[in-house]
Amino acid sequence: MPYTFDPRKSAWDGTPIEQWEPSKWKQWKGKQADEPAKIEREYLRIKHAIHQANAALSLDRVKIRLKLTSAKSIGLQGTFPCKPGDVGKQGSPNKQYTISCGFAASDAGVKMAVLKARELDLSLITKQFQWTPELLGKQAQKIEVIHDINSGKLISELIQEYEREFWKTHEQNRRGIRTWETHYIRHLKKLPQDVPMSAQALEIALEKTQPNTSSRFFLVWQLKKFCEFCGIDDFKTIHAYATPKPHPTIRKIPTDEEIIQGFTKIGLPLSVYTSKENITQPEQWQWAYGMLATYGLRPHELFAVDIAAFINPANTFHLVNLNPRLTDGTKTGERSCGIPPLHPHWVDLFKLKDIRFPHNEGKLNNKTAKLYIKFRTADTGFRPYDLRHAYAIRGHRLRVPIKTMADYMGHTVQEHTKTYQRWMNEDTNLAIYQEVVIHRQGTTKEAMKERINELEAENLALKAENATLRSLLVQHQLGELLI
Repeated sequence: MPYTFDPRKSAWDGTPIEQWEPSKWKQWKGKQADEPAKIEREYLRIKHAIHQANAALSLDRVKIRLKLTSAKSIGLQGTFPCKPGDVGKQGSPNKQYTISCGFAASDAGVKMAVLKARELDLSLITKQFQWTPELLGKQAQKIEVIHDINSGKLISELIQEYEREFWKTHEQNRRGIRTWETHYIRHLKKLPQDVPMSAQALEIALEKTQPNTSSRFFLVWQLKKFCEFCGIDDFKTIHAYATPKPHPTIRKIPTDEEIIQGFTKIGLPLSVYTSKENITQPEQWQWAYGMLATYGLRPHELFAVDIAAFINPANTFHLVNLNPRLTDGTKTGERSCGIPPLHPHWVDLFKLKDIRFPHNEGKLNNKTAKLYIKFRTADTGFRPYDLRHAYAIRGHRLRVPIKTMADYMGHTVQEHTKTYQRWMNEDTNLAIYQEVVIHRQGTTKEAMKERINELEAENLALKAENATLRSLLVQHQLGELLI
């Protein structure tokens, strides 16, 4: 059989192969000899396998899809940051591309393409995606790339080049700086800085983390991206230390009663400390604590609260609005709505309208870090972010719609269900069941009985009033007859 045969142009019984349902690949006969028919059925079978793989990726919310770029190869299709020198529609920084990674149209090719799709999706989620020569393909030969394989350069010099490349696709604001510090340089610092890149240097960094930990998982991920940037495609050393992403440990989310107790604890002075943060008036730390507990704010968002709008007498519902300009941006920008207190009485209980910012100088990251330190030294039993999780669960217990709660908290519905509702343990779920189902049923029966009694009494009163009106009408009619 000649290798130039293209099954995509085949037809059988008047139906082109591209219009044939791939799941029915076994029923395809073909007009030509046995060998071409086998090739055509294999093409349909792989096409069906790709459809199933894409369905599985969709269920896992992976946004990269597999695509048959030819009868013999599989590519990856998705929306990526624009290639160097390219621009999206209406100046958008993103554009849809089909990437050819050299995967054959076979079962093994489908499996490898699925793994690559998940890898690229993770790089997009963590803001670490970069166009490498592998992804650019032939275009890599037409553009100037800085991934020079130069064994003479020190790792510290390579990191500096890596950072310059990073800022080409990221804004130099607080959010961008935090991304670089948290997802990039935090891991790259584990490498020895004054030696050239080598397998031994990679081992030194990897040995600083423990297997089956998130530190090892993200270090492996970042080192692989860094090696790709440096033009190194031998990942044997990194793969030898690879570890699956561990599941997060279950948090102990404080109950409403524990939150109220923590309000008292965080106001207690600690005489063993003499820093300015410790001798600050207790009411100031309590105010910060109360805002985090009542409104489910991210710790750094406390410093973005629009105080003037909050204490405005017209703000009868005690809504909190954030002004990202106060902190050079927030994690997800401005909220689409004001944030309400799910327990309105906490506004008075914690005296939140009496503004008392704690004495907290320095950069925003330092201010946020001091909040964590204060929670720890006050022995509250939980961290500032746990108050945000408690706010999310409180909304679920009060039966606030998930979309509404996601808007209040400033993230997507997917993030709300994925991140926050997983912290609900067995006791929390049982409490919700008791409140939403059993308690509601009990109060409904009592309310129905009470309502029935009210209606019966109202009915008797109406009957008596009706009888009185009839009596008056009869008397009036008799009076007219006598006249």
